[in-house]
Amino acid sequence: MLGPRFVPDPTKLSTATGQLGPICAVTGKALTFSEAIVVDDKFVCYEAYLELTGNEPATDSKEVPTSLVLD
Repeated sequence: MLGPRFVPDPTKLSTATGQLGPICAVTGKALTFSEAIVVDDKFVCYEAYLELTGNEPATDSKEVPTSLVLD
């Protein structure tokens, strides 16, 4: 059996995305459990994680054409 530390607070859960998941402790955005990142025992979204930790993505993004061009 899981202890209380591992059970999410039911008042901080949402079904707004179509499935049960946590609400971001920083932005209030509804998340799925696969999207959520745990920081200091709180569920946060990716954007909040970057803000809280000061981390940056390890890769550079690039523009991708919206349609596939075949030669």
